[in-house]
Amino acid sequence: MSNSMEESQKECQYKSESPHKLHQQIISVAKLLNEDSLTIPEYQRPYKWNQQNIASLFNDIKTQSDKPAYRLGTIVLHSSENDEGNIVLNIVDGQQRTLTLMLTVMAIIKYYNLDDSSQPESEQTIREVLGNLTQSVPKLAEHQKFASDISVYNLHTNFQEILRVISRGELSIDHIDFLLHKCQVVIFILEDESEAFQFFDSQNSRGKELYPHDLLKAFHLREFDTDDQELKAKTVAYWEKLDDDKLAKLFAHHLFRIKHWSQRKSARSFTKNHIDVFKGINLDKDHLPPYAQTLLITKHYIDQYNASSDRVIDKQIMPYPFQLDQTIVNGQRFFDMVQHYHTLIKQIKQAPVYDATLRKLKDTDCHAIMDTDSSCCSVVLSNHTLNTRASAIIHTLNTYSEGHRKGDKYSRNLFDNALIYYIDKFGTQDLSQAIEAIFIWAYSMRLTEYAVRLSTLDNTAKSYDGIFRIIQQSISAKEILVTNKLSINKTAVDKNNKPINEDADSASKHYKIYKLFKHLNYLV
Repeated sequence: MSNSMEESQKECQYKSESPHKLHQQIISVAKLLNEDSLTIPEYQRPYKWNQQNIASLFNDIKTQSDKPAYRLGTIVLHSSENDEGNIVLNIVDGQQRTLTLMLTVMAIIKYYNLDDSSQPESEQTIREVLGNLTQSVPKLAEHQKFASDISVYNLHTNFQEILRVISRGELSIDHIDFLLHKCQVVIFILEDESEAFQFFDSQNSRGKELYPHDLLKAFHLREFDTDDQELKAKTVAYWEKLDDDKLAKLFAHHLFRIKHWSQRKSARSFTKNHIDVFKGINLDKDHLPPYAQTLLITKHYIDQYNASSDRVIDKQIMPYPFQLDQTIVNGQRFFDMVQHYHTLIKQIKQAPVYDATLRKLKDTDCHAIMDTDSSCCSVVLSNHTLNTRASAIIHTLNTYSEGHRKGDKYSRNLFDNALIYYIDKFGTQDLSQAIEAIFIWAYSMRLTEYAVRLSTLDNTAKSYDGIFRIIQQSISAKEILVTNKLSINKTAVDKNNKPINEDADSASKHYKIYKLFKHLNYLV
């Protein structure tokens, strides 16, 4: 019995056990859809799966089709009698998946014209795969009632989308066979309606809700190209050391935003609906597309180089050349990628600062923005010593007292992500000049906008003339450095940046970012 099954049983320790033969059973999709008593109750929420959900389901089916079985989740049912005295199984949890599976079978029947008894001999294979489903699913669909216009619209739209997928050959007969006979669900049937909802709540609400990265971890563990448990444990060790909040921020605040913003897409929040962004290709599959050949060559060369006996002598290890723009390699490389970018982000956020005597500075304010001290420190970032202007920028951003404000946090996120993206693509080439260009671009919105909100951050980041698009399309660092670092009108800025303390002297009463712009000669 699987761990997920055991955990589900522990969640459901009720006095009464269901007499139904399917209770606590792991069954195939075909067996589920052959159950003619399944019913969508009136109290169910509308059917809201969209084309993205459809694509994600079919992608999972295709990527897992070489496995002996694939679990699609849990279906919670409430057993009751209808007005005619017949047993009906009300779907309490699992409506979206069940209806989508029904739509898929209906689309298969329509595409292969299996409702026509005079179908050609060539369609016998799909008829054998479907079996009784050619009769049971149309009957099952016929007696479902939907009061919501949302449900009716989404059902029609998704049916047409599934029909298009099948007609394009993206869901082959082998895939259909795997879906119906190797994909499984866990069934729980409860006699008492209140117990059914209590169980549903325990499945979906007890403890902390699963993060999107939890789902990604499960997916990529399944995609490992080996059953070597020791290698799996070693690969995932770094991930396991990070708490959930750190992993959530890594994906939501950095990796997801960079990948979306570079494509001029919105990236305000990272949810379970976005996890496909971090699903890529399994290089151990047969018939790889041409674009995957470079990934395949790179993977095997790196593995072979690092496994060579020569490494025992020269002690050299070649890191995998990750790029945020590249297609993600499923399995082991995904976990290596997470470690790589978490380390890079730590280097940027915790870059050491030294004074003139090479003594490390910690929380001391940067004095470079004072007219009397043009170079108070030097910053080392990615083993590269920055010039005095870039050092002043990094040191100020790390220490200025207003940095906790929401608008400043948004600006810092914009700056950090653009810098991560730059280093990811061009390394430390012209890094000081790049930091200055990125700072002026990212913090201009902080000075020119009265209030910086999440929408401000998102719109600035994905804008056509934004640095993310420029980096994405550039083939040399020079293209980023020649972007317009426009000076800002001091009068307009002053309206949004009142002195912090009207009674203070002129050297200390202004917002530190304002003074840094002035020190770098970007206020006119």
